[in-house]
Amino acid sequence: MFEELKKKIMKGSLLWSIILIIAGLGLAGWNAMNAFYAATGYVDFTTLAPEEIKSQLVDVDLQESFGCYLEEQETNTKTHVTKTTHYYYIIWTGDENATDWRYMSVKVPAKYGTTMDTLTDNTYNEVLSDPVSLSGEIKKLDSEEMSYFRSTLKQLGLTDEEIDESTLPYYINVFASKPSMNVMFIGLFSIGAVLLIFGIFRIAKVAGGSSVKKLRRDIQAAGYTESSIDADYRSAQSFDKKGVLKVGRLMTYYISGSDARAIPNNKIMWAYQNTITHRTNGVKTGTTYNVMVFDEITPKGHTFAVANESIAQEMLGLINASFPWVVVGYSDELKKLYNKNRSQFLGLRYNTCEHTAVEPSSQEESATGGQP
Repeated sequence: MFEELKKKIMKGSLLWSIILIIAGLGLAGWNAMNAFYAATGYVDFTTLAPEEIKSQLVDVDLQESFGCYLEEQETNTKTHVTKTTHYYYIIWTGDENATDWRYMSVKVPAKYGTTMDTLTDNTYNEVLSDPVSLSGEIKKLDSEEMSYFRSTLKQLGLTDEEIDESTLPYYINVFASKPSMNVMFIGLFSIGAVLLIFGIFRIAKVAGGSSVKKLRRDIQAAGYTESSIDADYRSAQSFDKKGVLKVGRLMTYYISGSDARAIPNNKIMWAYQNTITHRTNGVKTGTTYNVMVFDEITPKGHTFAVANESIAQEMLGLINASFPWVVVGYSDELKKLYNKNRSQFLGLRYNTCEHTAVEPSSQEESATGGQP
């Protein structure tokens, strides 16, 4: 039984574990360098030589700007109002002492437009400006952005050869809020690391046999021997195609995540069908069928998904016929009684008979009252 369950869990969890590992690697890997800079500090852009400029997070104190060459806009689809969200300005690399420099770009949120225009005016009028302190990520210009960049430089009097020699196809994508971006970078990296570790843990857990530890504890707590439960499991009736939800005479067996578990049937108090209809914009998109099982160990209940109403009713019919101490079926009155007056609820069936499974008769009663 245990080896069979381990194989079922491995088969069921392997795909999701691989997805978690791939997603974790992607998320952590994509944000690793940004998270590193966010934790240890951004690079001072003015200290970078042209060949050192690449994708990284930088702080920059701008004292020169050579004008705006591109605006980024967005239109509200409801109001049809168009507004400018970002401006692209031409800057150069290095500081005032740099002997090797290049023209490149900075993309700033629209709120910096007035400040950058003032900086541009001061640059052309040879007026010393107070530094404009910005932080952002270096990115590469796409073909459209690059064409506007080159066109503006030509208007400033540079030839194609001079542009090729004196420019870099990069821009600093300035953050609206550096602290917020730092939190995002570290958060995304952390989420990726957690997904990666969890995916590896799931595989290691199943391969190492930890996936059946809780089942062994369930069996021990119920007072049964593993040999008696092995026989009960093999004769139990299955209610799903994968055989992970089974009702035996002694226990009900199921898989929760990457753990095999079991409920002692003599502790079950109530069971009923829960049907959920899913709708999108008022249109029915599907129906989910669940069998709800409430026991003394877990009074808040278990939710077991089944394929359809027929299987739900078949499972409830077996419970109703085999375990006479279980209340089967739903009504608002039963729910109120269960939540508000548990002792009276238990007096309906649970406390009225021996908790020994009986053989279902050929005239099995069907389960009553499925919740819509």
